[in-house]
Amino acid sequence: MVRFIDVTDATFSKVYEKMAAAFPVEERRTPQDQKECLKNSNFSFFEILDKSSPVGFISIWSFPSFVFIEHIAIDPDMRSGGYGTKAIELVKEAFKKPIILEAEAPETEQQIKRIRFYDRLGFKVNSYNYTQPSYHSGNAVPLKILSYPKLLSSEEYADFVELTRKEVYKKTAL
Repeated sequence: MVRFIDVTDATFSKVYEKMAAAFPVEERRTPQDQKECLKNSNFSFFEILDKSSPVGFISIWSFPSFVFIEHIAIDPDMRSGGYGTKAIELVKEAFKKPIILEAEAPETEQQIKRIRFYDRLGFKVNSYNYTQPSYHSGNAVPLKILSYPKLLSSEEYADFVELTRKEVYKKTAL
């Protein structure tokens, strides 16, 4: 049975190590900044468990009109076991509102697989030109915006960008 449990002080370092292995530095916060997010009532940082065994992690921002999956990763040796699908389904069931996430453009084989994975779960690739702000002083990262259950209107996209720039990335402009 797949479930989420809150990342705690006791599990934070181990989960953050997984985040560092799964995401390049420009796509993640420092450990201190990640811990600071835990104080925000809109933010959840979970370990993904199968029974009692950790299989990955997910970080989620819940806003009034949508949920933003900021990070999700399944441990490399646990991939292709259905855990990513089960985790996304848990988010759909728990929040009952549109879900938005960022993904790299489908250029490499792994990136194409990732987009297909989300497509199978009902996510739509939006055509907006989007750049994720760097979490540090580095360059912004061009990404695609995926949304569930439908494409975002221009107003929904603008709201997403404005809210995530302010609340998630703590930036008002690129």
